[in-house]
Amino acid sequence: MTEEIMACYGGGCYGNDPLYFDSQEEERLARMRNKQLTKALKEYRHQELKKLKLLERQGKILDIRRNIKQSIVVILGALEQLAISLEHESNVKRMHNILQEASSQGDAALTDELLADIEVLWRDAGVQECYSRSYEYQLIDSAKYFLDKVEEIRRPDYLPSDQDILRCRVLTTGIHHIEFDVHDAGHPVSFSVFDVGGQRGERRKWIQVFDSVVAILFLADVSSYEQTLREDQTKNRFMEALEIFEQVWKNRFLKNVSILLFMNKMDVLAEKIQRGRSISALTDKYPEVFPNYEKFIPSSSEKIEFLDSYYKPEGDGRKRRNSRGSKSADVNPDLIKTAVYVKHIFMKIVKGEVVLNPTVQKISKDWHQNHSCEYFYTCAVDTNNIQRVLDGCRTLIIRKHLERFGII
Repeated sequence: MTEEIMACYGGGCYGNDPLYFDSQEEERLARMRNKQLTKALKEYRHQELKKLKLLERQGKILDIRRNIKQSIVVILGALEQLAISLEHESNVKRMHNILQEASSQGDAALTDELLADIEVLWRDAGVQECYSRSYEYQLIDSAKYFLDKVEEIRRPDYLPSDQDILRCRVLTTGIHHIEFDVHDAGHPVSFSVFDVGGQRGERRKWIQVFDSVVAILFLADVSSYEQTLREDQTKNRFMEALEIFEQVWKNRFLKNVSILLFMNKMDVLAEKIQRGRSISALTDKYPEVFPNYEKFIPSSSEKIEFLDSYYKPEGDGRKRRNSRGSKSADVNPDLIKTAVYVKHIFMKIVKGEVVLNPTVQKISKDWHQNHSCEYFYTCAVDTNNIQRVLDGCRTLIIRKHLERFGII
C-alpha cells in the first residue's frame, strides 16, 4: 500500500494525485479549508517572529545595564583623577557601594538597588562636572544617553527601543560574517559583510578577509580628535584612525578594492562642538598634517553636500530632513566647517598630498588607478541617514563588482 504524500505551499496543498471532487460544493468546501489552513499558518509564523523579536530585545537589556555600569564606574573613577568632589556627602556611600560591587562582581549585571544609587549619583553636580570633562579619560559615547534613562530602564516592563539597541555598545572581537539579500531593480543581490574589530590586537586578523573583497567600509570616528587610545594613552585616537586609513588605502593587496569612507558619529561631533571642544588644537600639535583650522573656509558646494546628508533631531527624538532653506540656520556653522575640514584631511591622504607613514615600497602614479575612495557623512544611530548612505553604497558596490569581472 502506497503512502499518501501531502505538500503544502503558499498557494495551497497538493497530494500525489490530481484533486477530484464529486460535486462543486465539495470542491468549494475543500478550497475554503485550504485557505483557512494557509491563513492559520501565516498567522502562526507571524506570532512566532514576534516572539523571537521580543526575546532578542529582552536579551539586549543585559548589555544595556552593562553599558550603564561601565559608564558610571569610569566616571566615578575619574573623580579622584580630576580632583572633583561630590556635591552631596550622602552620595559618597553610594559611590563606594557601586565601586565595591563592580570590583567584586566583575562583568555581572547591575541589581535594581545599584541602579537606584546610580540614578541619584548621576544627578550630583560633581558627577556632572566630571562627565563634562570626559574627553580627558575613556568613556563610551552612549554613557549620557543611558544614564539619563536609568529610571526607565529600572522598570520591570522595560523593553529596549530601536534607539536603545543602536546606542548599546558591545566590543567587536574576532570576525563576524553577516549575509543578507538586497533588492536592486527588483532582483535580489546577495551581500556578505565581514565585521572586524578596530583595536590594535584585532588588526592582525584583517588579512583573513582580504581575499575576494569587493569594497571596504571604513568607519572613522570624526569626534575622537580630543581622545587617546585605550591601548596607548599617549596616542591621539583620530591620528591613529588617519594612519590606519592610509595603510589600508596603500595596501598592495587592496590595490583593486575601493573604500567607502564613513565619517561617523556626526551627532557626537555636534555635541562636542556645542560644548566648545574644537578640532583646532590638532593644528598646533600636528601642523604638518592638519592645515590651519581657523583659516579654513568650506566652499558653498561643500556646505550643501554636508547639509543634504545631515538630519537634525526633532523634539520627540525622531529624525527629519530639513528643507534646504532652513538647513543652514538649524545646523551649527562650526559643525559644517569641522565636518568638511575632516573630509579634506582624508582626501589629502587619498591624493597623496599628506603622507603620515612613508612606505618602503614605492607608490607609482597608477597605483590607485583601479580603485577609488567615496566618502559619506554618517550618524550610525540615525536610521534615515544610514538608509540613504547604504542605498548609495549598494549601487556603488554592485558597479565595482561588475567592473572587476569586466562585465561593464
